[in-house]
Amino acid sequence: MRIETDRLIIRDLMENDEQALYKIKYDPKIHLFIPDYIKADAAIEDIKKTISYCISVKDTGNFENEIFYPIILKSTKDIIGTVTVSKLKFLYEIQIGWQILSEYTNNGYASEAGKAVSDELLDKFNIDYLVVVMDTDNPASFRTAVKSGFKIFEKRIGYDYFYGNIDTTNYEALSKYMDKKQNEKESPYFYFRKFNPKTKITAQFYGDVKYEGRYA
Repeated sequence: MRIETDRLIIRDLMENDEQALYKIKYDPKIHLFIPDYIKADAAIEDIKKTISYCISVKDTGNFENEIFYPIILKSTKDIIGTVTVSKLKFLYEIQIGWQILSEYTNNGYASEAGKAVSDELLDKFNIDYLVVVMDTDNPASFRTAVKSGFKIFEKRIGYDYFYGNIDTTNYEALSKYMDKKQNEKESPYFYFRKFNPKTKITAQFYGDVKYEGRYA
């Protein structure tokens, strides 16, 4: 991938990007989602492995593990952040995110990159829609999602999927698990979608389909 906007270049990772990715990961103001193959205390060697993986699957549309695309400021040639793309587990939806180094925030770079990358992915891989999720106390990401062309779909409560962890035919165990979960307080989050203009999905948001009185 290589995309140019007015101020930015977004491209595939390269082998010599490890220092820039390391700096982004450890920026104290960035809440970077770390996939399983990047350790929480990742060293440069771990970052290099991540870069190698991203290079190995580039242009394949394989987002089973999180892929990083560096955001480069044209005027300085510096990497100032990343756009991330991954497939949400269990839901099988492709989500994107963005991280901008703290010294470059509040300049609209995240939304400029987010719009360009989401448009490219929808078209290149013929994806029906992309999603963005964020905590409800993150107004900056909310604005970025809207400016990137996403529309809020719904507000959700975090759900811990138990499929694969519990025998769902064991109703006694399942009942105890669900009682326990219903008494826990989960953090709400916003869930956004951006649809491909060529998608055949017609019911995209509430009110999109007219039922012509069939439930009247």
